Amino acid sequence: MHRSRRLIVSLLALFALVAAACSSDSDDGATAATDDDAGESTAEVVDADDEPTTAAPTTTEASPEGTVLINDLQISIVEFGEDGFVEIVNSGDEDVDINGIWLCQFPSYVDLGTVVDGGLIAAGTSVQIPAGVAGGLDIAGGEAALYTSRDFGNSDEIFAYVQWGSGGGRADVAAGAGIWPPGASVTPDPEFGNIELFGDPADPESWS
Repeated sequence: MHRSRRLIVSLLALFALVAAACSSDSDDGATAATDDDAGESTAEVVDADDEPTTAAPTTTEASPEGTVLINDLQISIVEFGEDGFVEIVNSGDEDVDINGIWLCQFPSYVDLGTVVDGGLIAAGTSVQIPAGVAGGLDIAGGEAALYTSRDFGNSDEIFAYVQWGSGGGRADVAAGAGIWPPGASVTPDPEFGNIELFGDPADPESWS
């Protein structure tokens, strides 16, 4: 009788040890799965189409050197005729790289960096773009516009403009940018054969 009781107690103790070992293995497996899932959620970003993509860095890159200081560039004179020119002045304290700056008179356009020696306008100086390069400068009507790209219909890309006489094709773009009044045009004086800026470039009254 005592021997049977000891056998039962031993079996119960063995069962308890086995049950404890199984429980420990189960907990370890659950912990490993949770860690793996957490690692995956921080390493990938899932798009709406369920395709995983690598998360993008959040750092902001510095602006590249040589950024065009367009606020320092302005059209200052338009001289009419075959020997005429568009004068562009750099009123700032730094030389301005003009590669990628476009002079447009619809439908003609030119990258200033390709026609100005050195591809820059030195601080406090100006350059003259010949009439032939600027698409002709007829006193009867035309325009001169400066852009930061070849997207000539985009008001976000135009930063300087003047229209005279019968005008040109970019007036609406300049008006959309707020740098020229809608429907406005300068009337050149034939006696002088040019228009020159004296004041606010967005005010036709400043051109004479």
